[in-house]
Amino acid sequence: MSGRQNDVAPDAGRSGLEGLGRERCAAGRCNTESRDGGRRSDACRLTDAASFLDDVQARLAESLSFAADAGGVVTAGLPSSALVEASSLETLVRDLLAAGGKLVRPRLVRLGYLAVRESTNPDDDPATTDAVVRVAAAFELLHLFGLLQDDVMDASDTRRGAPTAHRQVRAAAAQPDGPDAARLGDSVAVLAGDLAFAIANRLVRALPEHVADAWDAAVVELVTGQRLDLVFAAEARLDEVSTRRVAHAKSGAYTVQRPLEIGALLAGESAPPAWLSRFGAALGEAFALADDIIGLWGEPAVTGKPAGEDLRERKPTTVLGLADSALDGELTRRLAPGREPLDEAETHTWLQRLDAAGVRAQAVARIADRHADALDALAALPQGAVRDELTRFADELAVRDA
Repeated sequence: MSGRQNDVAPDAGRSGLEGLGRERCAAGRCNTESRDGGRRSDACRLTDAASFLDDVQARLAESLSFAADAGGVVTAGLPSSALVEASSLETLVRDLLAAGGKLVRPRLVRLGYLAVRESTNPDDDPATTDAVVRVAAAFELLHLFGLLQDDVMDASDTRRGAPTAHRQVRAAAAQPDGPDAARLGDSVAVLAGDLAFAIANRLVRALPEHVADAWDAAVVELVTGQRLDLVFAAEARLDEVSTRRVAHAKSGAYTVQRPLEIGALLAGESAPPAWLSRFGAALGEAFALADDIIGLWGEPAVTGKPAGEDLRERKPTTVLGLADSALDGELTRRLAPGREPLDEAETHTWLQRLDAAGVRAQAVARIADRHADALDALAALPQGAVRDELTRFADELAVRDA
């Protein structure tokens, strides 16, 4: 449930992936047409990234249509209103999805599957292809669930350059002598997150038991990490052990490691390969660190969030954990419960102090170390298209500004 991840448009994530499918199909590893002369074969739809992402988007659209139809049964025949329309749960989820995203988690489900499939080389039957697509779409819906509820918890005003869902509903309800607009907006946004989670679970319902168990564990890990994030923020608990645990559970694991591992399970593994888990854990930590740097020093025009927001909100991020050590606990004392919150000027001063103390440089160095660890783990995978793509993915997630 990262509080940022203001991802760019989905197409931005495709250019580095398309070559994988083209290379494999050109090499004769799969047919480019099905028997009816139109649709690519199941194998090509997994190895060709653009086709795979099209299938994921189609599955997401189908899931939202299902939600709209099911909700429509409840509201059929009732008079509508501007507020009823503004609080449409499936519309709030659909709008957030349409606002942009790199589809990081779906892409990693696919690569986790292909990394194992590359060595076992099974045939991709329609059921397997559909399972990979469904899990990929479910992870994207889980991500939307996290964003919608995280924005309420953090009282965020914007997400992906637009007003957050709770702000949209609040604006529609803001009338003299009207309802409690703030409470209504928060409540509807939470329900929108619940809807995203419900239709995500619908997608994974028919998975093999060990894959479903891995999905359930990933969900529990995510929400537990979010609970610790809230509690540690309330306590201004910024020690390095606590902040790294939160970053792993609520950002790095569900963004990188768990999608890769569950993708591997879909390829027939009873447990994820050790090298893949090592790669995912290292890259997940690098991703979370980069996210934390952006949360402090990111450009608002790029991130869609104010600079220094994590500092003002006392978020227990890994970078603030580094800062607490570098400044001998002074930051924790300033942010202690009961103290006045930081204003914009003091936030700017603290950011300068953190930079002067070498905190940002230390975080960047740690990203480089974890990035290197991730690449080292790939040595267990034979040279080839999948290894090349995982290498490019590691570069993309570890070195970024949004």
